[in-house]
Amino acid sequence: MNYPIISVVTVSYNAAATIEQTILSVINQTYPNIEYIIIDGGSTDGTIEIIKKYENRIHFWLSEPDNGIYDAMNKGIDKATGQWINFMNAGDCFHDNKVLELLFGENNHDHCIAMYGNTNLVKNGLFVGRFFNNPFWKVRYPFRTGQGFCHQSLFTKTSMAKKLRFDLSYKYAADFAMSYRLYLSGYDFEYINLVIADYDITGVSSQSRYLIIREFGKVLGCEQSIMYKLYCCIFYIKQILNL
Repeated sequence: MNYPIISVVTVSYNAAATIEQTILSVINQTYPNIEYIIIDGGSTDGTIEIIKKYENRIHFWLSEPDNGIYDAMNKGIDKATGQWINFMNAGDCFHDNKVLELLFGENNHDHCIAMYGNTNLVKNGLFVGRFFNNPFWKVRYPFRTGQGFCHQSLFTKTSMAKKLRFDLSYKYAADFAMSYRLYLSGYDFEYINLVIADYDITGVSSQSRYLIIREFGKVLGCEQSIMYKLYCCIFYIKQILNL
């Protein structure tokens, strides 16, 4: 069996409290052909010591200052040599040890450019809900697009990721922007009905949801839409009231 190389990239910064669980979820996968890359932003809290603890199972890692999470993710793209790439950032985990085997053990998915599955939302290690995948082609109105695909549960052909890279003009939604560019270019996405990742909702992106929604409008070209502005206002009020 010819197993495609799957590049998994973890980016981190001062993540000593969470990175070990992420590392273990990657290196304990039963799938036999994983290239694991960790890009750290210059941590000073003990993160590097944890990375070194497992460096014999890590194909490449570095720790240096960067220009934000997407700059670090681009560095991961630069180092990736696999057929597919996934970003499993510090604090997030593969749902179980057989995820990659179930996805790629008998199918290389050559017919599509990207594929995505389900994501569990977790807080303090406990399940609190399911991330709602809202594929672009099933949405009538741009302001209702939501977050598209959770990048922890998205696999993209590495060659295409290298071609596009993450647009650093976006601070919160560059992953959404890349997927949307692929969609607009007519590439096929495949949905796999499988829980791929457990997403830690206490992470930085989850604490900036309103700003993320605002950047979605920029990506979609609807930020001046009255309906979109109304949507943002309602979202902001709900966030303030913690609804």
